[in-house]
Amino acid sequence: MPRLAPHVLTTPHSGIRRMADIAAQAVDPVVLVGGDPNFTTPQHIIDSAAQAASAGATGYAYGGGIRELREAIVEKVRDRNGIAASVDQVCVTTGGCGGLFTTLLLLLDTGDEILVPDPGWSNYPAMAHALRARAVGYPLDPQAGFSLDPAGIAERMTDRTRAIIVNSPSNPTGAVETAERLEAMLEIAERHDVWVISDECYDELVFEGRHVSTATLTTSERVISVFTFSKSYAMTGWRVGYVVAAASLIEQLALYQEPVVSCASTISQHAALAALRGPQECVGRMRDAYRERRDLAASALAREDVPYVQPRGGFFLMAAIAQTGLDSWEFCRRLLREENVALVPGAAFGPGGEAFVRISLAAAPDKVALGAERLARFVARNRALIATQSTH
Repeated sequence: MPRLAPHVLTTPHSGIRRMADIAAQAVDPVVLVGGDPNFTTPQHIIDSAAQAASAGATGYAYGGGIRELREAIVEKVRDRNGIAASVDQVCVTTGGCGGLFTTLLLLLDTGDEILVPDPGWSNYPAMAHALRARAVGYPLDPQAGFSLDPAGIAERMTDRTRAIIVNSPSNPTGAVETAERLEAMLEIAERHDVWVISDECYDELVFEGRHVSTATLTTSERVISVFTFSKSYAMTGWRVGYVVAAASLIEQLALYQEPVVSCASTISQHAALAALRGPQECVGRMRDAYRERRDLAASALAREDVPYVQPRGGFFLMAAIAQTGLDSWEFCRRLLREENVALVPGAAFGPGGEAFVRISLAAAPDKVALGAERLARFVARNRALIATQSTH
């Protein structure tokens, strides 16, 4: 068999997928691992896509996306995000993931560095590695709700740094950044003349306070905003997102999607158009459901005095496990073996997540409650065991 590309084969694999594969070997486990909403895409979106397909919308689309969808996106980011953009500043992508990868393809050369949150989404370093660049983690402070620390970013800037990724609301932490912290980060980016990639894939899922889009805090064209339909509209399988940035960058982004994906699915783009043009109550209902699940999980943890970081957005919760004396991978393996609950080890998101595990709130509420109760019971049991051992 001819050889495969050695560099690509050393790309770090997602700990999320690894844990899902481990859980698949268990019998009827409570799986709180993934970021795939348990909601079905709203029916009016499905119907509109089917009608468009029947009417012949089954060929290639323009690389940057169908114009009507880009016009709807301009209205959305203006009305909901406060971003003033024109149609030529929007590129429709294959989900937020496709938008991020093609953006990094444009920004990073061999040996370049990109600053990513730690803990942060595991695909950031994987994408950088695949492009022969290096992801450098910047610390988030769990005592401050995992907010970004501008000083920590400044300390990690080098002459190889090309971009900073910020993610708010955050996967895995649920942190929602303040304007003040984002402005401080933008000042650092301006000083070092680097790009800022603002990953806002959970922008509609904020429980308390308000979401701040990074691009609204500066007149600079250095901010690249990445969004998706996957989370807000339960459209993960449709694979459609979008990037908003300077027109000159968007022109290149649309061009360089060609060798990667050609274009986002035309049928999915019509579904996305229906999502934006249709009724929006579905977004609020799903957001409220995630908030209720967060509260269910938090209550179960609090009953056993298990520390956690209260998420203000997204649909994940980070529970602290240091008191068990187990590292996060061993914790999750034993939790699955002893309580039949699958979670993601915090270490899957970087060294800063090691003392935590991530609970997904994207599962049904009874599963979230049961999983959190078993997690709390497991922590309490191991905590008591450590206390007994220390008395002997």
